[in-house]
Amino acid sequence: MSGGRRSFHRREAGFSLVELLISLSLIMMLTLALLTSYVFILRGDQSLTNYAGMNAQARQMLEILGSDLRTATDVTNFTASSLTISVPTTAAATTTHDVVWEYDAAAGTFSRQDSSGTKIYARDVSTFSFLYYNGNNVATTSLVEVKQVQVSLRMLRLVASAVTSEYVISAQFTMRAKSTAH
Repeated sequence: MSGGRRSFHRREAGFSLVELLISLSLIMMLTLALLTSYVFILRGDQSLTNYAGMNAQARQMLEILGSDLRTATDVTNFTASSLTISVPTTAAATTTHDVVWEYDAAAGTFSRQDSSGTKIYARDVSTFSFLYYNGNNVATTSLVEVKQVQVSLRMLRLVASAVTSEYVISAQFTMRAKSTAH
């Protein structure tokens, strides 16, 4: 036996600096991937919520507008963004009141105004137009000839400063109670 010291290279328990840096990098990449997925899911959920809200607004608006137009006895004024019609207040249509449907571009709203007040039926409206047709489905500018009304609108909502929800509507209504002869 020799009297010299034996040299044993024994490794201490633990990770080296390189192993630790690689592990931390992998954990950070996994965390980033999870956060990105989470944000993506939240945006998708908000978009679906926006679609549902815009769909509910549009359905209610089209139902009320359609009812007003089907029972309207006269058109008293119209433009590309406003329509004033006479709607019966009784079942016998002996008395009427004016109803104004109007798009406010500055506020991005579409509302209905009558003797009881104004109610907004659509918000976040970015484009809007009324189109008017006679009984033969030909565009008209005459109050007397208007027999059909088409409404087209586009609603947009933002999620995280980006347009992610869009809803487009176009519907045409025939005024059954309106006479085309004055």
